Amino acid sequence: MFNECMQILKEPLLHFILIGALLFNTYGFLNRERAPGNRIKVTAEKIEQLANTFSNDWNRAASAEELELLIDEYIREELAYREGLALGLDLDDVVLRERLRQKLEVAIEERNLTELPSDTVLQNYLETHGDLFLDPEDSSPVLPTLDEVRNIVIYEWENQQRRDRLESYYAELYEKYQVTVEGEDQ
Repeated sequence: MFNECMQILKEPLLHFILIGALLFNTYGFLNRERAPGNRIKVTAEKIEQLANTFSNDWNRAASAEELELLIDEYIREELAYREGLALGLDLDDVVLRERLRQKLEVAIEERNLTELPSDTVLQNYLETHGDLFLDPEDSSPVLPTLDEVRNIVIYEWENQQRRDRLESYYAELYEKYQVTVEGEDQ
């Protein structure tokens, strides 16, 4: 029996497994502080963001006590969020999925909409989409001038830009995720 144990202790495979386990545990021990999943750090920037949000909502600066409550509430929210993810509460949640979709679409739609279009662009849009600007009750519809409907044309043009950007983004995502639907002809 003793000889069999000594023989097993001389096996290179056992040495390999023990060294691997030692390295794995040492790495885990040394990097436990850096793991983002088990650490919540409230930065000065986050505190400033919380204070600015409060100020915008209430039209005044938060008191020290209110700021402390805001920070505590943020920490509780972050704790609940992480624990919810860890428990799998995000899986198959229709409300959460829809909210994420809405946030993504707003971010995509608003991207690069900082400049107003030129008069040439607006005039082209007005002429191309004239039916949007005609009075349906007018018996002899005449396309209004750009000056008469400038704000409406800008509004419609921006909406079209958002829709186009969103469609383009979804087309990219279809390619990225290689979407297939079972039962459809390929």
